[in-house]
Amino acid sequence: MPRWSDGTRERLVEAAFALFGEQGFAATTIDQIAAHAGVTGRTFFRHFRDKEEVLFAEDDALLPQLLTAIAEPEGPQQADRLMEHALTRLAEVMEPTRPMMRQRQALIEAEVPLLGRELAKQARWQQEVAGALRQRGFERGDAELLAAIGFALFRSSLRTWLDESDSVPLADHLRQALPRARTALQQVSAH
Repeated sequence: MPRWSDGTRERLVEAAFALFGEQGFAATTIDQIAAHAGVTGRTFFRHFRDKEEVLFAEDDALLPQLLTAIAEPEGPQQADRLMEHALTRLAEVMEPTRPMMRQRQALIEAEVPLLGRELAKQARWQQEVAGALRQRGFERGDAELLAAIGFALFRSSLRTWLDESDSVPLADHLRQALPRARTALQQVSAH
């Protein structure tokens, strides 16, 4: 029998976001998060190394999905089509999390250390995406360029999606933004 029940990680994330919304990020303690989730502080540390990591809890689940979409052998070969395929797959997974993503982004933008952690995670993701593109046959320089363009495209679309109150899905925002980058991307393909 496990030492803590299933769903503990999710309860901790929900508790943290509720408390962050009520009293702010800086004023919220790990003990408060744990108590709100019905667990001990020790249990919190079995799931997260610090309260900042709670904000990035979904990242560890999203990155493998993005890398899997890139690696699919039957996936597109042309860079622009592969980027659309992988990024829209990621967008579809993120779609149901829009309210929480809005709250998360507001918290990150309000705290300089959180911005730094977000940038560090994005840099790690970009390196892993470039590695996946190299495994697909793209040359190193092309893979790094494509990863950078993909991140810029995704970040821009994500920002629009979070800022707007309409019901346009994130994947649609990406599809609308992609033509602006497509001309450059069509000139690069796997070898």
